[in-house]
Amino acid sequence: MEIALFITVTIGSIAILLSLGNDFLQKDSLKAKKIEEDRIYKLSVIKEIQEKIAYTTDPEKVVDIIMISLRNFFNYSAASSMVIKDAHVVFKIYVEENIGPEYIKKIEESMLGSFEKLVGKLPLRIDKKIYGIPIDNTVKSIYSSSFHIPLIANNKVLAFIHLSSTKANAYSNMEDLHELIDAAQSALTHFSQAIGLETEKFSSLINSINDGIFMTDNKDNLLTINNSAKKLLEVGENADFFDVLNVFPQNFNLGSKINQVMLTKNPYFEKEIQINSKVLSIFVSPVGNDKASVVLHNMTEYKKKELLKEDLIHIMVHELRSPVTTIKDSAELIITTKNTLEEDRKLKFLEIIHQQAKKILGQIGSILDTAKLDAGKLVLSKTKGDIAKLIKGEIQTFIPQAQRKNISLSFNVVARSLPEISYDEIRISQVIDNLLSNSLKFTPENGKIQVEIDYSAISPVVDGTSPMGEFLSLDKYIVVSVCDNGVGIAQEQQKLLFSKYTQAKNTPEELATMGTGLGLYLVKGIIESHDGRIWVKSAAGQGTTFSFALPATDNAKPSYDAPKPFTTPLAKLSQTVN
Repeated sequence: MEIALFITVTIGSIAILLSLGNDFLQKDSLKAKKIEEDRIYKLSVIKEIQEKIAYTTDPEKVVDIIMISLRNFFNYSAASSMVIKDAHVVFKIYVEENIGPEYIKKIEESMLGSFEKLVGKLPLRIDKKIYGIPIDNTVKSIYSSSFHIPLIANNKVLAFIHLSSTKANAYSNMEDLHELIDAAQSALTHFSQAIGLETEKFSSLINSINDGIFMTDNKDNLLTINNSAKKLLEVGENADFFDVLNVFPQNFNLGSKINQVMLTKNPYFEKEIQINSKVLSIFVSPVGNDKASVVLHNMTEYKKKELLKEDLIHIMVHELRSPVTTIKDSAELIITTKNTLEEDRKLKFLEIIHQQAKKILGQIGSILDTAKLDAGKLVLSKTKGDIAKLIKGEIQTFIPQAQRKNISLSFNVVARSLPEISYDEIRISQVIDNLLSNSLKFTPENGKIQVEIDYSAISPVVDGTSPMGEFLSLDKYIVVSVCDNGVGIAQEQQKLLFSKYTQAKNTPEELATMGTGLGLYLVKGIIESHDGRIWVKSAAGQGTTFSFALPATDNAKPSYDAPKPFTTPLAKLSQTVN
């Protein structure tokens, strides 16, 4: 009987113990489940915060997202934030419990003091915004416990967050807040770095553009400006939007035009405006809702060329009027006196008409050849021949003109023998004619002109410079020089000689107006299309020597490693060799 009772008690005790153990296990399981649920919830909130701030670098927006999420983790009487934005402090308070103005004042003083220790002196202007339960002016209490933490990205303090409560010891464990802030900082830093990289790429891109570019917003901030714009507008590295506006003339209000573009979303274009010594075109286009970009295109050189073209037209009219008038007068004389005009005089007038017609055709040919040269369509027809014989023949045609000014015109072959070379006879004749014509034009009466031809290697350096530049070789060249003791050319004018529509300006006025300014440009193009080079040595009042070199072999080899020149229309000239 006693054994049966003992067994019953023992089994009952075991059952009770098993039941208690099961209760404990259930409680532990529920507790673990609750912890896991809280953990999952916290992670989901953090993930949601990260997703919301993943594409913004605005600290105020980031802090707003965090502040809204805080109530999911903590109890507080008020949650506050401070952000520095647009040269003022944005102070926001989210009120959850009944508090008074003294409470708010205490938070503000505490946050300003702590924030200033981290970032230095704060802006004086403070924009205060209060959300949630209205402030009760009758409440005098202040908070009993508080906790604050900075928001840092890229080693820079962006904002300050503050939690406070009327309850004591409310924030003994702030691990969740740290984790929340760390997640926000990580996302913000990562995105800021990505934005920084893209900004660097963008800056590099716009700085590589020759046109000036700058961008502004509706708050008159200069968001970006490239180096070309700084150079065109002549503003400093630290220029602001108003520095840029001050460069423009008073009668051109760029600021109002930019505002109009942002308001209407319609682009604006100004074809021509004078800025200092430059002529610019301006294109303003809207960017988004509150920004505009401005593109400045330098039209100065284009306008200069336009003026040069206008000058060319005037020169051509002047140059053509004289021979056309001569042709007209000679023809009228022949017609009106056909029955009485002597035959030899008639032939003389016909010769005048013929010569003047050739002059007109030559001028028209220069214009057409210039167009071909620019388009890379000047075709050469090369044959092997004696260039000295060609030059001697061309000189003969200028002897009468030289005799009229009593100018000594001589020809000297320096080398004992000259090889035959491949060249275009018509084009090289143009070169000789142009150089001799210029010498006769700018050499005074009783002067001297000497044409010289040599066959030699060109020295790597002539008077400190290499006339052949990158094309110098040790193969021998035919070198032709036309030397005179005329008016000469000033050093600063020499670099313009081979440009279109230009002539030396230190010549007498009546001579400077003669010609189209295309001759030497064509000469240079013809010589370079033969793989040769042309150069000039001169000084004002000391005469001028033009020299050009043509390779004596069809395949000249470079004597040293030199960078190849950039491709130009001249390098694209087609050639036919017979």
